[in-house]
Amino acid sequence: MKKAGIGKTLVAVVLCGTLMWTACSTAWVGEAEQIVAALIPAVANLVTLVATLEGKDVSAADLQTIQSAGAEAGADLQLMQSLVEEYQKADAAARPGLLNQIQAAMNAVQSTLSGLLPALHLKDAATQAKVTAVVGILLAEVQSVAAIVPLDNASASPGMMTLAVKQVAKQPLLTAGEFVDSYNATMTAKTGNFELDHAAAGMRIHLHGKFARWASAGYLK
Repeated sequence: MKKAGIGKTLVAVVLCGTLMWTACSTAWVGEAEQIVAALIPAVANLVTLVATLEGKDVSAADLQTIQSAGAEAGADLQLMQSLVEEYQKADAAARPGLLNQIQAAMNAVQSTLSGLLPALHLKDAATQAKVTAVVGILLAEVQSVAAIVPLDNASASPGMMTLAVKQVAKQPLLTAGEFVDSYNATMTAKTGNFELDHAAAGMRIHLHGKFARWASAGYLK
């Protein structure tokens, strides 16, 4: 018991030195809410981009694969968004269970995105590179958020905490603003494929404050 307590203390110290706004406070909740709000339209835009290229650089089968994955990932992200909002209002007794549900939703998104690229058969090299890069950014951010969640769970084992800290150190979480910038830069990077570049130019996402999203009935992200 004493060794486990020391282990948790060391994990907390390491984490506080590398990511001040996660386990050291509840600030991660607000940041996670903004990140998920950005991930939802980011996933939707990837599907829209591929749909515009159907019959040219994308087959009907590949479009169906991406549409199905996008729908699944979008639904799980919407679920996580509602769970994070519920977590913010929950009492201490309810929070561990909500964290487990949030973790499960994030794991589902990771599984969907991880399985997407191997299932595609894109023939155009530029389109394949674009989709691979965008999916990579989405997956990396989802994995980083998922790694942080156990760090706020009092019932997490020392082993789980240690693994989470290693994951955060290996793949630091981008803030919502950093993620939006990275996603937009990757999505709009020129490839030399005119139709792909033209379609991608209109696929930027934007980060809006919580009040703006509420006032627009969720239309703004």
